Amino acid sequence: MNLSDVNVFKKLATTLSFTQAARQIGVSRSTVSKQLSRLEQDLGVILVNRSTRRVSLTEAGRTFFAHTSEIDKTIEHAADLVRSAEESPLGTVSFTTSTAMGLALMPALVTQFQPRWPALKLNVQFDDQVQDIIACNLDLAIRISRKLDDSNLIARRLLKTDKVLVASPKYLSESGIPVTPPDLKEHHCLGLGNAVTDSATWTFADGKNGIDVPVDFSFTTNNYVSLILAACLHNGIVYVPRVCVAGELARNKLQVIPGFTSPDVYGVYAVYPHRNVAAKVKLLVDFIEEILNNVDSVDRWAPIVGRPADGSKLLDQGESGRKNSNVA
Repeated sequence: MNLSDVNVFKKLATTLSFTQAARQIGVSRSTVSKQLSRLEQDLGVILVNRSTRRVSLTEAGRTFFAHTSEIDKTIEHAADLVRSAEESPLGTVSFTTSTAMGLALMPALVTQFQPRWPALKLNVQFDDQVQDIIACNLDLAIRISRKLDDSNLIARRLLKTDKVLVASPKYLSESGIPVTPPDLKEHHCLGLGNAVTDSATWTFADGKNGIDVPVDFSFTTNNYVSLILAACLHNGIVYVPRVCVAGELARNKLQVIPGFTSPDVYGVYAVYPHRNVAAKVKLLVDFIEEILNNVDSVDRWAPIVGRPADGSKLLDQGESGRKNSNVA
């Protein structure tokens, strides 16, 4: 059954005139007659009584017209729901991000975003491995990367950041501050790894070129949050994107070791499965972008140790907060 034929029938049922129906649709009278005949043949019933003086619907025609009109109302209602969702977002936004980034965003998401948009539900997947957002049916991914892999996904950069070599003040006071890359061999270095990986290569800027430094790790784990916590507990040195430790740097839990600069600029990206971004997803991404510009004001450990988290003040700092930000 051709939907175009159905629409022609509905116009004819409304006007009860082949001439009027043809004029309103913008086709010839013979085309209306042909499409009606084809629809009747598909359905196996007569929908319209034709005579030289008048057009009327048969009982089957009245029944068919009533039900197609109900379908139109259902479609119109669905369109209204979608428009309403765009104007006042509701439903669930599911997104994935790394553990370090997720825990930095959590205070503001819980204390600000959800109270502001109570009709929206959040589903956050912490994963330090890159997830296939299409296969996992996710709306969004927040990723930190030097360069995103080529794909059919759509990306929006929210922030630029560098990598920094950091350790706790206590560790540096007791173990000394490394001055040159070879000095790192005398220190406890902390890195991402697994049961069979206990070393890596860290790359630092050296004039116009980068210098590769082989590093043996004294402690490895599979996510940055564990590394950051280990560094805060004076266990050694870690090389991480600045945005991941902005809060710890602001509170002097960690400090940047001078002289070790990253040769690359990293980006924090919002990655979407397609270009048509729902209003609820765009709303969340805009909020996350604001939070990232003041992420140094977040103390992700405050709820654990019993201090009030200051995430609620993130968006009230204005330009003074931005000028003092540790985020690159």
